[in-house]
Amino acid sequence: MPWSAWIAGIKCIPRRATIMIEPILYDQARERIESDGLTADVQTKIALLLSGTKTGNAAYHSWVQWMARLDAAQQSAFTQYSRELEAISLLLRTTSWSINPALPLRGNQIISPLAMAWGQILLPPPGPALNPDAAFRGLALGHAQLARIRFAPVIPDAVDPLDPFVVALRRIEQENARMLQLQIRLLKSMPTETPLEERESRIAAYQDMVDGVFSQFLSWLAAN
Repeated sequence: MPWSAWIAGIKCIPRRATIMIEPILYDQARERIESDGLTADVQTKIALLLSGTKTGNAAYHSWVQWMARLDAAQQSAFTQYSRELEAISLLLRTTSWSINPALPLRGNQIISPLAMAWGQILLPPPGPALNPDAAFRGLALGHAQLARIRFAPVIPDAVDPLDPFVVALRRIEQENARMLQLQIRLLKSMPTETPLEERESRIAAYQDMVDGVFSQFLSWLAAN
């Protein structure tokens, strides 16, 4: 299947803005990996992006542990928290880390817009536990990350399916798909006084932010 068709088939909350990720970026990254293999540099780049984004989402969901009562929505949030921690742990254990000091510096530069957005959402007081607007923004940003950051299109078919990093990456992709559906249900059902039009606008804005970050990342992944 052409990657443009694959991307168009991603199911998420309807967008208003134009998708920013160009299909050719997936192809270029895939061709680089086909040429050079899953080198330590490639694995490190992928792990830096995923662990960085998942740390923000895990931090957002972690506040549920400190609430006195657990309803169905809070239990769902705790499930998200646990899955994100598992993904980070898998990456730490299976990645062949590069010793190139420039990679963490560039990786942090690329994901800095998302790190800043998570920081604003989590900023106390009162944080997402007591601020309904921050709670909604956290779900919207987490949804955008799960919906837009996908590595299936850039992993060549010829890679060793039993390579620990490949196994971990595919497992994370599967869990992301499950988490995305739960995130959508939470977004649609959470109580909020924010008008629907404004909520949709925020969701679209976060998706555009993630698209911009992931577009830069794919270009970085395809570079020498």
